[in-house]
Amino acid sequence: MKKRNLKWYAGLLLVFMIMSFAGCQKSDAPKEEETGLYTAGTYEETVKGHNGDLTVSVELSKDAIVSVKVLSHTESAGISDTPLERIPAEIVDGQTLAVDTIAGATVTSKALLAAVEACIVKAGGDAEKLKAATDKEEETKVTEITTDVVVVGGGGAGLVAAASAEEHGAKVIVLEKLAATGGSTALSGGGISATDTKFQRAEGIEDSKDSWMELWKERQASSNENGKYPDYDFVDRFMDAAVVTTEWLVDTVKHAYSAILGFGLDPVKRLHFAKSDATTKGGTTLTNNIKNFITGEGVEIRTETEVVDILVDESGKVIGVEAKDKNGKIIVHADKVILAAGGFAKSEELLERFVPEAKGTSALSWASAGSTGDGIVMAEKLGAALYEEPWVMGVGIGSKIPGTQALGMDWTRLYVNYAGERFMNEEVHYSIATNKLIEEKGTWLLVDSTEANGDLVKALEAAMPSEEVVKGETYKELAENMKVPVETLEETMKTFNEGVKSGVDAMGKSKDYLVSVEKAPYYAIKFYPVTMGTFGGVKTNDSFQVLKEDGSIIENLYATGENANKILYNQVYMSGSAVQFALTSGRIAGQHAAENLK
Repeated sequence: MKKRNLKWYAGLLLVFMIMSFAGCQKSDAPKEEETGLYTAGTYEETVKGHNGDLTVSVELSKDAIVSVKVLSHTESAGISDTPLERIPAEIVDGQTLAVDTIAGATVTSKALLAAVEACIVKAGGDAEKLKAATDKEEETKVTEITTDVVVVGGGGAGLVAAASAEEHGAKVIVLEKLAATGGSTALSGGGISATDTKFQRAEGIEDSKDSWMELWKERQASSNENGKYPDYDFVDRFMDAAVVTTEWLVDTVKHAYSAILGFGLDPVKRLHFAKSDATTKGGTTLTNNIKNFITGEGVEIRTETEVVDILVDESGKVIGVEAKDKNGKIIVHADKVILAAGGFAKSEELLERFVPEAKGTSALSWASAGSTGDGIVMAEKLGAALYEEPWVMGVGIGSKIPGTQALGMDWTRLYVNYAGERFMNEEVHYSIATNKLIEEKGTWLLVDSTEANGDLVKALEAAMPSEEVVKGETYKELAENMKVPVETLEETMKTFNEGVKSGVDAMGKSKDYLVSVEKAPYYAIKFYPVTMGTFGGVKTNDSFQVLKEDGSIIENLYATGENANKILYNQVYMSGSAVQFALTSGRIAGQHAAENLK
């Protein structure tokens, strides 16, 4: 009996020990919640995008990024569409923050990624680990394509070149290095100038080529007194061709105009503005209309596809292009190549080479991010002749302080240079204003603390301290903070304010734009020349075939838009002319290329 009891107790003890051990094992294991990557929930973050606030919502489970949504933003339509759609999807699909930014929308891309990262951190996630890129095998894929015409660049010039070539029977492909088409044309107001069009006549607007030519000559004479350009015979032919383009866009491409207007110091109503809906602005509407037309006609557009070389045969004839995209190399065999890759306003390297006076202007330029001179450089390598006297296309002036955009071309404002002196009549064409600032070593714009400047003063105070804005309770203190001669600035302000009272400005500014600067405290803001493109490129004939130095053509190669626009200008832009030239040169080049295939 005792033995049986002892065995029973021993067995019971063994079971107890096993259960105890199992219990210990269970209690030592982390709780399910502690094994997760995140604290589950939905998080929001607001960051500064390119144009303003961008708000993102991120939904997280304990171990996954469930969704990323952009709740609100003020980014530019068209340009921001790709990053705002693609980046959230790639973050969720890859469960990673190691996502590439989108070419042409880098600021928006980085802002979106920063907002998502902030949400990840809020949820206790390891953002640095998510940002670590995974190793990828080197892509060696080579794709070969054959077409009649390949267009390098999907801005205004390239899209119209494609439309025109297709219209005249060619098979066409467009290669655009950015994620969206439109280029600098999409960023413009979309107005194109032309004289005596059927649209003007329908509205009773009287206009003539002679009137436009007279203004053209007056503006071009305002700078670079001994300049080689414009070629006014070419300008004359361009003005005729511009009428054809303006009407062709409606008759063939099904574009539409909402209004024909003057602009600023150009009061004649010859700017034909695109009819836009609430979702787009003028330039975007214009390029979208052309894009929709050509894709409807079967033209292929490949975005995020950068052309890196122009291909030639043993005799030097152009036979296509080499490009690259995220999947590898692309060889396009084509009978004709049309360069429409934009100017070089976004390339500090080329600005320093071609227009050293304007170096440092790329950051504030309104040009497309793709305007890095690729087409010009590739054509130059083939022996293309470059236009002499390249220059920048001025659009006015601007500062680096948020909230000061409205000051850009406000004729009531006062400018002084780094010597404390006024150097120009502020009531001037925006392109001339850009040139005037380029001539100076530096420029300050002066404002006071009147009630009318209330919102502006708040923006300036929010930006201080900063090297871009200084303040003074007196002109003396302001001058000292600006590091300009005190007596000079005091005399400048005395002369200016006396002119306001008398209505006679020493620089000739109209009485309507004379506003005193007398209420302390005073502010001085650094202002810079702002560009929207460049004048320059490679020389062409009237069909926009690229020329060598000896005047012979580079067979099968064309250049349009800012790749070949210097012939029209000295150093001053004419309102509505750059987009018009892009479209007109594209139309003519596309037609000539299609009609001269093998």
